[in-house]
Amino acid sequence: MGINLYESGEIDMTGISSSNVARVLDPADPLHPDLVSGVSLCTDFVVFDVTRPPFDDVKVRQAFSMAFDRQKYIDVVTNGVGVPAKGPYPPGLPGYDLNLKGLPYDPVQASSLLAQSKYGDPKGLPPIVYTASGSGNTAGPDVAAMAQMWEQNLGVKITIENIEPDKYYDLLYSGQHGQLFSGGWCADYPDPENFADVLFHSAAQQNTGQYSNPALDAILDQARTEQAVSKRIGLYQQAEQMIVQDAPALFISHALSYMLVKPYVKGFVLTPIDIPLERYLTLQH
Repeated sequence: MGINLYESGEIDMTGISSSNVARVLDPADPLHPDLVSGVSLCTDFVVFDVTRPPFDDVKVRQAFSMAFDRQKYIDVVTNGVGVPAKGPYPPGLPGYDLNLKGLPYDPVQASSLLAQSKYGDPKGLPPIVYTASGSGNTAGPDVAAMAQMWEQNLGVKITIENIEPDKYYDLLYSGQHGQLFSGGWCADYPDPENFADVLFHSAAQQNTGQYSNPALDAILDQARTEQAVSKRIGLYQQAEQMIVQDAPALFISHALSYMLVKPYVKGFVLTPIDIPLERYLTLQH
């Protein structure tokens, strides 16, 4: 494990797993002075297949989103590591909107939305299958936590199917999955186009939930060629608000990065995208 090699002096830098973050965040821990942290341009989410009941109804998608307690999930499942996500854009990305109106955790409103949907109540819903990457018959802690919240807050029970990790994406892209499934995205480059367009445009290959909104497509098509930066960012923020309201995905959290760096390593910069800048590093023993 990297942290053990770091403590023994065999390596000068290492990433930190979520299970060790609480330890190094403690000011009393001897490793704390070496801690470097920052945002990472990644977003975890759950994809709804909007072409299949019950997620063909926007009110059901909104209900599932509002029945999910993001902060509790982060505290329990990821050891407190992460930032609750209102939408697809992570902090640090150009276009990140502090004023974005997300779908908040509100079990009462979630139940009301489900009642307003064309399915009426939990008994009117078809069987729901959640496809996850894993082995065996037991649910991972992440999916189990979600399923528990949906059962407690909506009275909805879901079935979890695990697919072997080496087959997961093949089946995902061939459409062989349940009505909802695990998703996530890390920026290839720091631009909102790499989230909104790549994940939610009707023609996007990564649009695995088959979400299609002609009004959103029009905004994204306009933003592609808009040269005025402020107007372009405004279009992507408009697009994000539309995505959040349509709820083609349940946005869970944005990642945080933590590194340990020896004090004699100078010039280290923790970038939001995992591109090391070794050219600026020097060792001063």
